[in-house]
Amino acid sequence: MLVAWYKLHVSRFIARRWYIVIAGWIAVAVTLKLVAPQWKDIAADGDLQFLPADATNSIGTRELAAAFPGSGSRSQMVIGVVDGERPIAAGNRAVALELARRLHWYAANSAWQRIQKFPVASPAKPPLSKTKDESATQESVEVAPAQLRKTVLETIVRENLDEAIKIEDELSRYLGTDHPEFEFKRLPDAYRLRGELLKRLGQEEQQASLDLETPKLLAEQAEQGLVGLLELEIPAWTLKVRDVWTWRNAIVGHKLATNAKDAQLIAVQLTTDFSATANIDVIEGLERTIADLRAEYKGIAGQELQLEIAGAAAIGADMLRAAASGVKLTEIATIVLVVVILAFVYRAPLLVAIPIFSIALSLIVATSTIALLARDPMVPDSWGLGVFTTTRIFIVVILFGAGTDFCLFLLARNRELLVHRRNCRAAMQRAVSLSWLSVHDALLASALTTMIGLGMMYFSEFEKFQFSGPIIAISLGITLIVCLTFTPALCAALGRLAFWPSLKPRDRRKAIEGDLVSTDQLTPRKHREIPGGLWRKIATAVVERPARSLVLGSLLLAPGAIWGIYNYSAVTYDLTNELPTDAPSRKGQALVGRFFPTRQASPITVLATLPAPLDEQAMQAACTQLANALYIDGVESVRHLADPLGDYPPGKRQGLFDSDAWRLRLLKNHRITSEKYISRVDQFSARVARFDVIISPDAFSTEAATVLDDLRQAIASETRDATSTWFLAQVSFSGTAVGINDLRQVTQADQRRIQVLVTLGVWLVLVAILGRPLLASYLIITVLISYLTTLGITHAVFAGLYGDNYQGLDWKVPIFLFVILVAVGQDYNVYLVTRIFEEQRHFPKLEGIRRATALTGGIITSCGLIMAGTFIAMTSPAVYAWIASWFPGTTLGQPLLVLRGITELGFALACGVIVDTLIVRSILVPAFVALRESRDSLTNIRQQASAT
Repeated sequence: MLVAWYKLHVSRFIARRWYIVIAGWIAVAVTLKLVAPQWKDIAADGDLQFLPADATNSIGTRELAAAFPGSGSRSQMVIGVVDGERPIAAGNRAVALELARRLHWYAANSAWQRIQKFPVASPAKPPLSKTKDESATQESVEVAPAQLRKTVLETIVRENLDEAIKIEDELSRYLGTDHPEFEFKRLPDAYRLRGELLKRLGQEEQQASLDLETPKLLAEQAEQGLVGLLELEIPAWTLKVRDVWTWRNAIVGHKLATNAKDAQLIAVQLTTDFSATANIDVIEGLERTIADLRAEYKGIAGQELQLEIAGAAAIGADMLRAAASGVKLTEIATIVLVVVILAFVYRAPLLVAIPIFSIALSLIVATSTIALLARDPMVPDSWGLGVFTTTRIFIVVILFGAGTDFCLFLLARNRELLVHRRNCRAAMQRAVSLSWLSVHDALLASALTTMIGLGMMYFSEFEKFQFSGPIIAISLGITLIVCLTFTPALCAALGRLAFWPSLKPRDRRKAIEGDLVSTDQLTPRKHREIPGGLWRKIATAVVERPARSLVLGSLLLAPGAIWGIYNYSAVTYDLTNELPTDAPSRKGQALVGRFFPTRQASPITVLATLPAPLDEQAMQAACTQLANALYIDGVESVRHLADPLGDYPPGKRQGLFDSDAWRLRLLKNHRITSEKYISRVDQFSARVARFDVIISPDAFSTEAATVLDDLRQAIASETRDATSTWFLAQVSFSGTAVGINDLRQVTQADQRRIQVLVTLGVWLVLVAILGRPLLASYLIITVLISYLTTLGITHAVFAGLYGDNYQGLDWKVPIFLFVILVAVGQDYNVYLVTRIFEEQRHFPKLEGIRRATALTGGIITSCGLIMAGTFIAMTSPAVYAWIASWFPGTTLGQPLLVLRGITELGFALACGVIVDTLIVRSILVPAFVALRESRDSLTNIRQQASAT
């Protein structure tokens, strides 16, 4: 009684006080929009940093940071310099040198900014160049061990400035001789900063004084027109650059250039993870710098000069850029598709506007609410929801799809009631009130099913799954509230005008085919005829021959389901294949890989901690011993304290005049060795050694996981051997290959867990709503079969599209497809079954099934097509890129980054909704219910006959 009283009074308040409801929602939306942070400010991204804390890579990363605090780069971008198929020409080499000069300056300035955060005795700080974003320098600083880290940073400043000045002198001589017409610009800030550093350190006083005077001399020469000055602005992205290595480096340069001198590399070491959002600014900054240099050196550089950006951080940045552009295109495509479909269905402009305004309002309120509840992306352990860039795609498509469905069911009931009522305000309000009451329970039940299903994702270990499901569920709940309040208020405000011109005043024609028929006192239900046409024929055929219909529907789904089961585990974790081959980072990777096949940028880092410290000589011997054990199949080289470049595998002797031996002797006291391979932190000093293992397989492949397992076994043999120096040592692993292996294990375990929880949660909701456990179980089974069928179709389609490059679906597709199909797919089943129960209260059982199937056919199919349309909008970036490929060289033909995973998921979801709408809801569900009712009727007849 209390619930009935509540619904009655709420419906009347909405219908009569519609202006209060509309004004209230607009005020809420505007307020939330003003106070909530921007989505881009609270969205994080990447994958490996959201693994659980006890994952192998998470443990290894923490231990590496503790033993080597802030001393090493966390990722890198590599710029490949190639001049066709020939040795690099002098003019093209000048461009590469100029790029290296500027990057060396950026690295020096970035390290200097970090030095400023250490307490110093020197009272003065150097006046640096202009900074675009001062806030970017306010990052946290690890202070243990402060002195070691400060010394390393000072060395980085000095070495990068020395190299920048050397390059400047070399370029000045070359350009002055071979290209006197070119105005080469000097970089006075490099001299100033080096002078400030030497002065601060109290070293080389004469050189410090000379460096501090050089900017003044250059300024005087510039006034006389003798030289040009390069006043470089310091963009915020450069503060993420930790160090720069080039082919000129005396220590590592031989690994950054080919022997034929036809390819050279510039390695930009970064302070950010490979999937950090800040890498977008870095790669775009590098692209602008390269473009500016091409324009500046246009008369010197050759046509075949290639400067391509590669590296793990470049791939991560391109994936983030693709996600951001995908969100925008998906939003536009979703809105356009929904408007077109609604216009086709209703052919009434205001009737199209009502759902659009309602969903736009719910989207603003939902995203603003989520933004307020979001945690700080820079502090993953802080309170709040984890929000990701791709999460917005799911919010948009599901809100537009489900929200439009909610509105359609409400408007369909409202429209039919208005057909039979006079054109007066009281009649309009009563129609809105009755329509609200008639759909309230069905909408609430369907939304609850979806929300519970999505909410089960909270029990995942992988944070992207853990938060994405509840965020979408919260957004859907907000959409339901908006559609149950704001939408009927708009209907009450517009009245019959909303249906113009298709609904004439006091038009008593039958409601259009597919509209839902509700209880109306003007026409008793038993006298109403169900509409003719396709859905009446389908309903009649299914009810009269339920067994045959059940077999036919099952046969339609069987081939796809069998193929889905066969390819159930065919997924790929290769993040590089997530991007198209024409993505900048993929092109750069292909270019670099052609000349440098060894995968130097993605090593497996092994951190070994001895029970007790060793002296330096014993530690070097111990490192050599363990490194020799690590040279197994699939390992190309091992870098460690005794062999920092991995040039000496077991069996290779050090010749007296060998260049590698010379480098090895030089490196033993070099900062690269001291900062990377032996910990100087007090509690770890002389106990912790680092090993960088370069493996042959791609870090994202299953072969890399096999090599990792073999490495674990090799190290375990050493730590269990009582005669080994590493007996009882603690070992941790980190790196891209380790993280991908963790990601594979964690997400596959999550998928198994979530599939069980979602299925159980949705089943319990169905039982609570329908009160029939057997029917609820059958509905779950039909959706599971629909999932397998959709999975098989998706595998077949993309295997055909990708050809030999197809390695399987993106690893995120199966779990999101399962959760959304099982949760959202039950909506239409709930609508149908509740309508069957409603009709059976007034008609015989089988007639009730026939009427419900026919009456709901049009509206549910319309809803299914709209939901499928919103999901297919996720493929819009791929469609746009395909269309753009027809117009090369134009603005439209500019390359667009597309994420394969989003394209695959959008297609799969659209396909799944169509399968569920046209086969499961239209054939399998009514056929099963009819078959049950037929058997029950037959059983009753037999029982009555027996009793007689």
